Amino acid sequence: MTLCMEDSDLLQSEFTPMSDLLTVELSKEQREEILRGLRYVRSSVMLTPEEPSAEVAAGRNEKLQRLAALSSLLSGQEVVQKASV
Repeated sequence: MTLCMEDSDLLQSEFTPMSDLLTVELSKEQREEILRGLRYVRSSVMLTPEEPSAEVAAGRNEKLQRLAALSSLLSGQEVVQKASV
């Protein structure tokens, strides 16, 4: 599997400069290890004790969305690239 993290909409809301792109070739086993690690990170974000507030909830949701996008990118699900005209 070759992973090219260039879809800025999936990974972050701001423009990603070309110099920040990374292409990685992963075996199936390596990809599974990374996905397992992302599940651990997601659990850590969910279980971090913080005072309940709108700001904390928004920050947590943003982190979870970024993790879900990265997980989707790694698993090959719903990776959509915009066509340039």
